[in-house]
Amino acid sequence: MFQEFPLVSVIIPTRNRVEMLCRAVNSVLSQTFDNLECIVVDDESHDNTEKVINSFEDDRLKYFRHEKNKGASAARNTGIRQSQGEFIAFLDDDDEWLDEKLEKQVNLLENLPSKYGMVYCWMDYYDNIGTIIHNHHPTLKGYVFPEVLDAQRLGGCPTLLVRGNIINEVGNFDETLPRGNDGDFIRRVCRKYEVDFIAEVLVKVHTGHGYSQIGTNDRKGIKNHINSQLLKLRKFENELKIYPKQNRKILFDLGKNYARLGELGNSIIYYYKALRIGPYRHKFFI
Repeated sequence: MFQEFPLVSVIIPTRNRVEMLCRAVNSVLSQTFDNLECIVVDDESHDNTEKVINSFEDDRLKYFRHEKNKGASAARNTGIRQSQGEFIAFLDDDDEWLDEKLEKQVNLLENLPSKYGMVYCWMDYYDNIGTIIHNHHPTLKGYVFPEVLDAQRLGGCPTLLVRGNIINEVGNFDETLPRGNDGDFIRRVCRKYEVDFIAEVLVKVHTGHGYSQIGTNDRKGIKNHINSQLLKLRKFENELKIYPKQNRKILFDLGKNYARLGELGNSIIYYYKALRIGPYRHKFFI
């Protein structure tokens, strides 16, 4: 008996990066798994993003626009609200997929029990001349929440394929987080569901392209990181009581990053909180 393939909704947030966006969109539309909708959410671009997207002759491509800049999380949430797919995937506008990414992940997730809410794959980072500068090949599977509680140890958003019906349960992307929003979303999925992965590089992450990126280590980036850590302490307060090692690492990280900002009072407060839980072996001043 013929079984129809599930629809996959692919969500791409973008802002003023139309040249890279075209590469990302083409990598979606050229997937060997073709039962998909590609949802581009334009977060108030001032270039010709809308014109270029409308020039694609593919009815699987859908375009939505924010008239005010709201950030990547809000753009992903707009895409989620507009999605029709049984499965949802995410791609950043400066990255790209290999052709078999969706086919391999859909085959895996379809054959897993419902306690598995998400699968991921491996990704490699490239510089602006196409040289691999970093590999991210995690092997965590099953109930991995304790491993991702204090840090983002799975793949980023472009590696994910998520069951659409679990998002109402775990919640959308947190729009208050300019940094760490993907880790926060993954953490909430992993709190309730198990995960599996494809042990292959199916995502290319491009860096060094000259456009602004959230994950920088300048003063603003450090402040954003601190805010994400403080929110983690609030969101996962009960779980961190169960996992003191992870709690201690977060507190030490806050102490270290407040010190990097020169805020020694706050730094001492969080080092003290961490030391009350237990000693830390690694060097924690920079």
